[in-house]
Amino acid sequence: MADQLPKIYEDRIARITDEELEFRGWTREQMRARYLDRMERDKGSPQVGDMAPDFELERLDATGQRTGEMMSLSSLRGKPVGLIFGSYT
Repeated sequence: MADQLPKIYEDRIARITDEELEFRGWTREQMRARYLDRMERDKGSPQVGDMAPDFELERLDATGQRTGEMMSLSSLRGKPVGLIFGSYT
């Protein structure tokens, strides 16, 4: 694991207030360690401009009920696709 953070993260660590650190239950070193851990885990993540990993989802009907019909992202290659991630609960 690297021990150098990009300047943007070091600046954030320097700017965070003692009150916010106390609220979160962190020290500055724990915050730095969290950023370093996250950077290490993100190394395998797709980057801007990379091809999206293929995945398969079940189609829903017009009322939102399951259909049992599956579709993959790769089946839409060459067509515009919008991926919206979030909670709808």
